[in-house]
Amino acid sequence: MQYTVNTGIGSKVTCKIEIPKEWKVVKLGGDIALTIMPQSPPSSTYNKDGIGLPFLQGKMEFGNMYPSPAMYCSNSIKIAKLMMLISVKAPVGDVNLAPCKLCIGRGLAAIRFNEKKANHLFYFYYLQKIKKFLEALGKGSTFKAIVKDDLEGLRVPLPSLPEKERIARFLLSVDRTLEVERKRKERLERIKNALMDLLLTEKIRVRI
Repeated sequence: MQYTVNTGIGSKVTCKIEIPKEWKVVKLGGDIALTIMPQSPPSSTYNKDGIGLPFLQGKMEFGNMYPSPAMYCSNSIKIAKLMMLISVKAPVGDVNLAPCKLCIGRGLAAIRFNEKKANHLFYFYYLQKIKKFLEALGKGSTFKAIVKDDLEGLRVPLPSLPEKERIARFLLSVDRTLEVERKRKERLERIKNALMDLLLTEKIRVRI
């Protein structure tokens, strides 16, 4: 598969993905997924008191896989529940998964996959793979945005459901290992920084 988009400044961005010949290629907006585009609720309904649903305006609270909302909304208009989230307004292309029912604002779209035909984890990792193309897909002279037609018209591979699930499980296990190692690295860095503080200020001495 090859993705090509004209950036509008005399250049093109191309992303080539090798897939097995037996895999089908379909549109994301076909019968494998439903796309919910963003719409911001009134700002007067935003709060930090836990009233309503957790609220995400954009990708600012995105994590490696799941977001950590800091705001709530008492009058939700567009709701994502167990769906994939994608940033569709600058910066565009980042993806996360909604771990619970969330209210989404103007910067995010939500994609609900047909569980009988698609695996959301598979496409979560796939869209990460083509992030540079998704970034180039954004339109607008000042603030880039991905429009609904481009998002739903995105061509994606469609392996068999069991194969998608095997691929997703394997990548998820790798992600979990990376998370364990990241936390271990952070802990070692904290220990190192504490030791540096003690040694460089001579609060403890090293005997030679």
